[in-house]
Amino acid sequence: MDGRRSGGGHCGRVRARRNVINVSVDIKDLLDAKDIKKLYQLSKSQRARLNRKLGRLVIKQTKKRIRTQRDIRGGELAKRQKGSKKVLKSFARGLTVFAGPNKSTVTWKNALKGSIAYKHHNAIPELWTAAKLKRLYGEPDYTKPATREQARSLLAVGFKVEAKNGKTKRPSQKWIMENMTIGVAGKELRKIAGKPSKQAWLVPTKKRQVLGAEQADIQLMADLIIKSVTQKPK
Repeated sequence: MDGRRSGGGHCGRVRARRNVINVSVDIKDLLDAKDIKKLYQLSKSQRARLNRKLGRLVIKQTKKRIRTQRDIRGGELAKRQKGSKKVLKSFARGLTVFAGPNKSTVTWKNALKGSIAYKHHNAIPELWTAAKLKRLYGEPDYTKPATREQARSLLAVGFKVEAKNGKTKRPSQKWIMENMTIGVAGKELRKIAGKPSKQAWLVPTKKRQVLGAEQADIQLMADLIIKSVTQKPK
């Protein structure tokens, strides 16, 4: 429709408040001056209902995007570092709309989810600490047998044991797992590799932007608004 404002690859203003992501849809961004005048002939409750519909459309498109593993520009979402399971699958749940007479805002009810979505949207690495790891997963049992991963790592850095003839030899993975504990293997690995035990580290986050409305839906939104503003208020 001529004279109507148009968006780019996606519709709505993506914002963050206290690192929680949301998207706001402003009716006026989709209308020309003539239709904006008609819009304000509607009551506040009518405009709020219209905004709620627009917000629900954003939720519908966001859920579809997560289901099909596509971002707001139509590209494929970055996959997991390990495994083939879908990413952000749980983020299709918990989306909600806050609608008023002038705009609607879509975000996650759970602030933690909104915060994680913000990190994915902006590819912000996550800070992990030894204390956080312990709090989430508990203290590892250092008396248990060394893991296969530890055995591989030890052999990769040149770990050797004493042989009967007084010399040293390269043990097998099986020997390490049967004769060393998690605690001893970890200590030996840090000593050989010259690496102190990490107390804090950054885990990179790939950019995954899913919240918003696709370009094709901007027209649908505008048509919905035009239909509403041209109807006589009841």
